[in-house]
Amino acid sequence: MAEQKMEIRGITVYWSRKRIKNLYIKIKAPEARVMVSVPLHTSDRALTDFIEEHWQWIEAKRQEVLSGAEAGGSEGQREYISGERHALWGEWYEMRVERSLKRPLTELRDRELYMRVPAHSTVEERRRQLDLWYRQQLEEALPEVAARCEARVGREAAEWRFRRMKTRWGSCNIQKKRIWLNIQLAEKPADCLEYVVTHELTHLHEAGHNKRFWGLMDTFYPDWRRAKKLLNE
Repeated sequence: MAEQKMEIRGITVYWSRKRIKNLYIKIKAPEARVMVSVPLHTSDRALTDFIEEHWQWIEAKRQEVLSGAEAGGSEGQREYISGERHALWGEWYEMRVERSLKRPLTELRDRELYMRVPAHSTVEERRRQLDLWYRQQLEEALPEVAARCEARVGREAAEWRFRRMKTRWGSCNIQKKRIWLNIQLAEKPADCLEYVVTHELTHLHEAGHNKRFWGLMDTFYPDWRRAKKLLNE
């Protein structure tokens, strides 16, 4: 069947009907093109509902692909070595890695992201070192952002935690009022952190992504659509 396309939340989704049993989503590198394979007798409404249901995954996967293209390779291909480019708060910096017997260090030096690493460090060890630095940037930025968002939303988190997540920018345990943030938010423009924090706090009012939830988001953070779009760029 001929490929068709539709616009959803400002992103073009390409889809085609095939002789298959289930719907499948693929994010094609390097442009992060969203492609959906659809069973022959699936209704347009079911297709749209399926895409909306998986939108958070789509956004996260698109960002992973786009970040890899910007840095010269996918996340799995990064080696965390001199010459690679990595972002902080939406700004890109060239990495310079120095192997040393001194204690590990990560810091910005002018337009350079400097990492001092153990002499025989592995790719995974260097990734963890950079992740720790991103976490520290989030921990420093969060108190001011959280206080501002909590005042607007009228709800407070009992606990904030950080980790690398593959398919989400944040998550909220409503009963425990515990919110997790993806450490990779430190790579994105600061408005993205405010959007995600507001989003997760809003779940303390409304658990689902329904009409009431997005209405509350319009009230608490009217500019959320622009901030959300930044997560896809």
